[in-house]
Amino acid sequence: MKHNYEERRQNRIDYAKEKAAKLQKESNQLYNHAQKMASVIPMGQPILVGHHSEKWDRNYRGKIHNTFGKAVAAGDKADYYENKAATIESNDAISSDDPLALDKLRKKLALLESTQEFMKSANKCVKSGNKVAFMKLPHATEKIWIEITTPDFLKRVGFPDYSLKNNNANIRSVKHRIAKLESIEQLATSEKIINGVRVVINTEANRVQLFFPQIPPEDIRKRLRDRGFRFSRSEGNAWQQFISNSAVGHAYMVAGLYQAESSAK
Repeated sequence: MKHNYEERRQNRIDYAKEKAAKLQKESNQLYNHAQKMASVIPMGQPILVGHHSEKWDRNYRGKIHNTFGKAVAAGDKADYYENKAATIESNDAISSDDPLALDKLRKKLALLESTQEFMKSANKCVKSGNKVAFMKLPHATEKIWIEITTPDFLKRVGFPDYSLKNNNANIRSVKHRIAKLESIEQLATSEKIINGVRVVINTEANRVQLFFPQIPPEDIRKRLRDRGFRFSRSEGNAWQQFISNSAVGHAYMVAGLYQAESSAK
């Protein structure tokens, strides 16, 4: 959430790294143990079929095989958590929980819009064959000119239509997110008690939160889960969801249902 976004992000990274280290250590220990077990069997020694040791030998070799398998499985899990930590660290997606989300989104929008203008202007230059005008555009380079004037497999030149359309779709999406976050910023943290349920519009955490006086019935919990609300012990046993008009409306509706269903019992 906004008030501890970086801390929670770092905690997720640290947890994944610690888990990876623990599993890698476990994998190494299991592998070494399996190697030690296997070392007592002479090289090339077959199972002596019919010998009194046959059953014991088969079981022992099976244990060696299983231990190697556990070592590999633990190693695979370690790789998973290492990759997870790396993914979190390298993820440059802008979370709504990031306190700097609005600034980052505005910068992203400016970049997308300048890119859109550049592609449109570049295509005009390509169409007219005016390289001089192209080279005067911001960010224009000789390399880009060669790329966009070299026909593709369909003999097309310039930036393709799909690049312009996709970029324009990204612009609309970012504008929508900015408008949504700006509307949330204008809200003030507030709360209402409805039928014993405390409904909090927590702008600092960017969450709509419900605090029930006791564990709500399963059908109430299902309604909350179906609308994206999740239970959080770390937030004082709150059921919460990102702030939105629909989330606020649903929170008030569920609070009303809680009284009706509780009194009906």
